[in-house]
Amino acid sequence: MRNVNLEENELTITAIFQQHTKEETIQTLKEALEVLEQEESDTENDEMIEIINSTVGKLQQIEDKYYYSLDLNYYLNNLEDDAYEA
Repeated sequence: MRNVNLEENELTITAIFQQHTKEETIQTLKEALEVLEQEESDTENDEMIEIINSTVGKLQQIEDKYYYSLDLNYYLNNLEDDAYEA
C-alpha cells in the first residue's frame, strides 16, 4: 500500500460515517454517496460528493492498521465544539 494522507474534511466525514470496520465504513460512505447523487445537484451536494469520493478512494488504499490507528473521535469532538460556537 502506498502512503496516503487524509485531509481534515475527509477525516471528519470518516468520523461521521464510521462503522465497526474499515470495509463497513467504506460501504456506508458509498451508500451516502448514492443518496447524494440522486438528489438535485447544488454546490453543497457537489462538494460533499467530491469529498466522499476522495475519502472512499483513500480509505481503500490505506492499510487497516493505519485506519484503526486514526483518532476519529477528535474530529467528532471538533464538530460538537463548532456546533456550540455557532
